[in-house]
Amino acid sequence: MRLLIPALLALTFVGCSCQRQQAETDTPVADAATAPVADDAAARARAEAAKRADALSQQRLDAMNEAVNKLHLYLQQLSSGKREEADKHWAYQRMPRGNEEADLRSIKQFTSMRIENDTPKQLDQEAVPESLEIPVDLRVNVADGEPRRYSGWYRMRRSPVDRSWELTATSLSVKLQ
Repeated sequence: MRLLIPALLALTFVGCSCQRQQAETDTPVADAATAPVADDAAARARAEAAKRADALSQQRLDAMNEAVNKLHLYLQQLSSGKREEADKHWAYQRMPRGNEEADLRSIKQFTSMRIENDTPKQLDQEAVPESLEIPVDLRVNVADGEPRRYSGWYRMRRSPVDRSWELTATSLSVKLQ
């Protein structure tokens, strides 16, 4: 009887260890078969997400460039004497008040205008901006030779009708040189 008890205990441990070994060997085989499929799917999902993020980033950049180009066009038309064409860039056929663009609109004849802008600031929470504020620094020479410098910003939004950029507000002030 004394020999039987240790033998039974040994068999229970051997039986348990055999089952564990079998379970341990089954699991890696099953994971090895599904791991490449899961890795491929995850890699494809990451690649698709990266493509979508790149596309969205490009749309955002294109929208900002389009708005800046429209602002530059407005300022070029204003400085070249094409006031009626320049006025069409304002939303709601609204004209800036006298104090909004300082005395920029009162200049009758420009000899030159240098336009510098900083990176537009998005005013909304959209993925692709619908409303921007563009910081500007303008250097203007007028017919009497007096150089002037203006700094401030222009706000723009996309028109809900034709999706083009429109000016909605501005704040410019004369800077002393």
